[in-house]
Amino acid sequence: MAVDLFELASGFLSPSVVSRIAGILGESPSATQKAVDVAVPALTGVACNRASTPSGASELLSLVTSSSTDQNILANFGSHLAGGTATDTLIRNGGTLLTGLLGSNARGVAELIANASGISARGATSLLSLLAPMVLGLLGRQVGSQNLSATGLSNFLSSHRDTIQRLAPVGLANAVGVGSMSNLCGAPAPVERPVAYAEPKSNWMKWAWVLPLLALLFLIPTIRSCSTPTVASGPKLASIALPCGTTLSVEEGSFTYNLATFMVKGTDTELPKRIVFDHLNFDSGTTRLTPESNQTVADLVAILKCYPNSTYLLEGHTDSTGDPVANKKLSLDRADAIKGMLVQAGVDASRISTDGWGQEKPIASNDTDEGKAKNRRTEIVVVKR
Repeated sequence: MAVDLFELASGFLSPSVVSRIAGILGESPSATQKAVDVAVPALTGVACNRASTPSGASELLSLVTSSSTDQNILANFGSHLAGGTATDTLIRNGGTLLTGLLGSNARGVAELIANASGISARGATSLLSLLAPMVLGLLGRQVGSQNLSATGLSNFLSSHRDTIQRLAPVGLANAVGVGSMSNLCGAPAPVERPVAYAEPKSNWMKWAWVLPLLALLFLIPTIRSCSTPTVASGPKLASIALPCGTTLSVEEGSFTYNLATFMVKGTDTELPKRIVFDHLNFDSGTTRLTPESNQTVADLVAILKCYPNSTYLLEGHTDSTGDPVANKKLSLDRADAIKGMLVQAGVDASRISTDGWGQEKPIASNDTDEGKAKNRRTEIVVVKR
């Protein structure tokens, strides 16, 4: 990816700019920063998803080259946030762009931003209106500098697919009518593997395949009489029907299987019930989930929504590598990050509490890589069914 759209956007969103935005919204700078951190990938994700079809890419190209994304906004973005007419104009034009980009989904995306950051839904809508001209202006700049067609714009956004799926709110896929986060920018193109082919060196080789086939035909009765059936290897899937009508197809023994099975068949005498996540990983030293972890979160959301009166505790843990104080903070931040994703997807925040233990509660020896891997974990504790 030659040009990183998120890196370009961060250049316009310095702490002083975020502070100005906070003043316009009437929100705290810290909450506004959280909102900005999810709003930019949300807008980019929506644009990427829009451009995943030929007609959508053409519509997006028209939108980013319209007068509302005047490059003067990028020339001095901060000056448009000083209040007065300039700010009012930016919000008004941004609202128009937001409608063109999101349509009726604007409200749902704004609610995701609000839930993730703690700002009001009205403030989240205003924030999206402020940021839409900047994000689409950056896209317009790339269109102009690289002379991109609609297809080129689609390819440019698709090059950010992994970053978008990692940073965008988990609930964004549902908010824009996409089945899962993995398909947010359109389904990835299948990889076709070339098949090696050697040209026969002489005509008799055209019939060389007949000999082993004939041998196989003679051997089939013998093979049938002495061989035993084999069972295909691989994970065994189970179908679990939840009381709200949702059915999960999950790997037996996995985190999702264990949690769903307990919620369906468990008893209150087993509470509190502790279950360790699997298929839930973070980029090293960060609170960013890896893309393959999104399905685990999506399955967890489905379970929690089927049991609206249940409550949970999320606990983060690390191995012993690094500073204990920093590890404890990171473990709590990761638990908070998962909670934020659940809240973004519509789970009531009051149902989930978090804690971070760092390296204080190992479940294996930290003297081996295998033990350290087991200690770097996140756990969920079912407090109330």
